[in-house]
Amino acid sequence: MANCEKLIPTIIKWEAGTTGEGLTNEQLFEKARKKGFGNDPVDSGGATMIGVTLSTYTSYCKKKKKPAPTVDDLKEITYKEWYEIFKSMFWDKMQADRIENQSIANLCVNTIWGSGAGYIKTIQRVVGVNPDGVVGNITLRAINENPHPDYLFQRLWDRRKQFFEDIVEKNVAAYEKKIGRKATEAEKLKYTKKKFINGWMNRLNDFKYEP
Repeated sequence: MANCEKLIPTIIKWEAGTTGEGLTNEQLFEKARKKGFGNDPVDSGGATMIGVTLSTYTSYCKKKKKPAPTVDDLKEITYKEWYEIFKSMFWDKMQADRIENQSIANLCVNTIWGSGAGYIKTIQRVVGVNPDGVVGNITLRAINENPHPDYLFQRLWDRRKQFFEDIVEKNVAAYEKKIGRKATEAEKLKYTKKKFINGWMNRLNDFKYEP
């Protein structure tokens, strides 16, 4: 069965550009603090610390009956809090402990980490079950009992790529409507989500199928 600890270094790598052979996941997280905060106005996620948005951290704090966090609180998020968010709000939402293939679990959890649990419905459509947004025995059987897991992985990967392309196309169209003309390439790369597409694809390309 898949293990969440194996995915964490990849998540941290792409959220903060941080790697470290021989480091524990917690040590890697602490190293990532230096480059882990972002707040790009083009990014609808808003303030983010090593992949955790302020809104996600706020939801977590509410469940823990803690005061609503500020951006400064987000910058000081502990590894324990970050791990609990990753595990309970993303990994467990995908029931990834019950997915047999690690690479499929990694790809699925990475997608909902980046797009929210609502993306589970997209995953369910790809695997061919009713898209109710809740991963249960039916969804897990469709994943684990697929006779061609490598093909399933590729279909999930291709759908993620299409998702990125759709986001960029819609965002560029909205920007061009706002300015009343076609945008230049320089404008697209500065003012629209096209500025993120290479990074998104580099990250996606890091996910490869392994039996």
